[in-house]
Amino acid sequence: MAKRGTVMHKANIVALAVGLILSMFASLSVAPQKAEAASAYKIIGYYPAWAAYGRNYQVEDMDVSKVTHINYAFADICWNGIHGNPDPASPNPQTWSCQDEVGTINVPNGTIVLGDPWIDAQKSHAGDTWDKPIKGNIGALIKLKAANPHLKTIISVGGWSWSNRFSDVTASAATRETFANSAVDFLRKYQFDGVDLDWEYPVAGGLPGNSYRAEDKHNYTLLLQTIRQKLDAAGAADGKQYLLTIASGASPQYANNTELSQIAAIVDWINIMTYDFNGGWQNISAHNAPLYYDPAAGAAGVPNAAAFNDDAGVQGHLNAGVPASKLVLGVPFYGRGWSGCAPAGNGQYQSCTGMPAGTWEAGVFDFSDLQARFINLNGYTRYWNDTAKVPYLYNPSGGVYITYDDAESIGYKASYIKTKNLAGAMFWEFSGDRNKTLLNKLAGDLASPGGGDTAPPSIPGNLRSTGKTANSVSLAWDASTDNVGVAGYTVSYGSSNVNATGTSATIGGLTANTSYTFTVKARDAAGNVSAASAPLTVTTNAPAGDTTAPSAPTNLAVTSKTSSSVSLSWSASTDNVGVAGYTVSYGSSTANVTGTSATIGGLAANTSYTFTVKAYDAAGNVSAASAPLTATTDPGSGAAAWAPNVAYKVGDLASYGGKTYSCLQAHTSLVGWEPPIVPALWTLK
Repeated sequence: MAKRGTVMHKANIVALAVGLILSMFASLSVAPQKAEAASAYKIIGYYPAWAAYGRNYQVEDMDVSKVTHINYAFADICWNGIHGNPDPASPNPQTWSCQDEVGTINVPNGTIVLGDPWIDAQKSHAGDTWDKPIKGNIGALIKLKAANPHLKTIISVGGWSWSNRFSDVTASAATRETFANSAVDFLRKYQFDGVDLDWEYPVAGGLPGNSYRAEDKHNYTLLLQTIRQKLDAAGAADGKQYLLTIASGASPQYANNTELSQIAAIVDWINIMTYDFNGGWQNISAHNAPLYYDPAAGAAGVPNAAAFNDDAGVQGHLNAGVPASKLVLGVPFYGRGWSGCAPAGNGQYQSCTGMPAGTWEAGVFDFSDLQARFINLNGYTRYWNDTAKVPYLYNPSGGVYITYDDAESIGYKASYIKTKNLAGAMFWEFSGDRNKTLLNKLAGDLASPGGGDTAPPSIPGNLRSTGKTANSVSLAWDASTDNVGVAGYTVSYGSSNVNATGTSATIGGLTANTSYTFTVKARDAAGNVSAASAPLTVTTNAPAGDTTAPSAPTNLAVTSKTSSSVSLSWSASTDNVGVAGYTVSYGSSTANVTGTSATIGGLAANTSYTFTVKAYDAAGNVSAASAPLTATTDPGSGAAAWAPNVAYKVGDLASYGGKTYSCLQAHTSLVGWEPPIVPALWTLK
């Protein structure tokens, strides 16, 4: 899926070459300081040429210390002396003569050319002299690479607006040869390290005026084979390795219209565009980039909900024969919005009537703009979908619903990359995250198993009571701050805890005319927790009012388990004034939650536990217990915990994060080479 109705498109991230890691293991006396380079992942950020215009986000503004590659978007294809896309449906329906940094050029059909010669290669940046041959964004990228030897740059060709000539290029051996030769010339002249093809889309899809052929499916493979041959020959002559990548659609249609397994054998990696699953082109609000399928979306009639999510897109590529080690998960640094959305469900999965004004275009919001003006500000409240693992905003005034990614959802996606042994992550695009909140989170989590972020949030302040009944207390507090963003809060009283995503909570199930002492801690998506707030003691009112208990929870089920935890879900209870939360009981232990799912940790391996769930309302009325459910935790592995500075042999077992891994290659372990992030050394049992 591509960004609809805009030249803007996407972002990509990819895994560091396993060969580099293996070479580091050639000797068991590897210096410990080299563990910094042992990350198994690449991080690829897109920089769009037009960011240097009205957005005033320059090449020099990027923090490239946290990425391995920059994809520069976009170059175009020259055809009959012009490039561009005149389709009236295109967000940029104009054409230009084919030019380089000097002026108009005469080149054969299928040649890669600059998309915007002035901003690409002519505009002067600081330090440029009048006679410097290549200036502009590309000249700045060349300087950026010189100052950051780890950094590679890739020219991305096409995109949503400029995919109209790909089918024509692939249709003959002559034009495929021209395109491949021009790719080599472009990389050499403008000092790029690789080329990324962003064809949206072969066979069908994309803008209506694009060229299409049924033969696109095989012709695309032929084009990539030709490019690969030319790049390899040029690399041998130049003493370097030139990269070849593509941006792929996440839909089943894309997998059906391409030869993904053959393509994967040719390219260095595939950047899957796991975003733009839903947007203003439809009149029902949903999520831009849900990590998992939410059955509630399907029930509400969200189009293709079961297929349009990150997990389904990744699995579709894996099923089509793409190795996990060549698949990169796309992450959006922007959100999408609707207006006139019905208030039910806080605007989620509702009928809407329009799109609100965005940061630069209707219905599209930079994440840094959301931070500054929207997230828990100006009437907008942040909510969390714990099934899809993404946040969203809703403002009842105007019925504005905004779907986006934040540090918490990025954390889940980074964990998914590790669990699936994917190559890494890519993002669209740098200027959407000017505070570097999402980049810091992404880079930190992919650099080490626990993430690079170790700074806890500030302590919540001004804890206060905003209301109380005989069986409940309503609390509010001032927001904490964090270097990458607060993910939520935990309210504690006695031995009980309640999680909240915002800066308020109503604690139910209390005893009338009883004093309770409350504290609040903030947590971030990396798991860092603040110190507790100053305590607040509140006495509940004398008994009165509502005496109707909620209905008993039903359909208690196990959704997953490990040797030390069981995850549960159940159907929501009903209540005359509203359910405030649920209590999960097992043995003599209990846990309170606000939603209809819970993960119970700290359990013994290979042990049976019987669980029940009760619902309670804000008045403290408690339902009958659900039907009991007995679950047995998984057997323990018996393997010793993984540790650094241990000499492991092939076949050795080690436990890490509740899972057991088998050693694939003898090595001495170091911090940064934990089993989940070095698939060259460990495989999951």
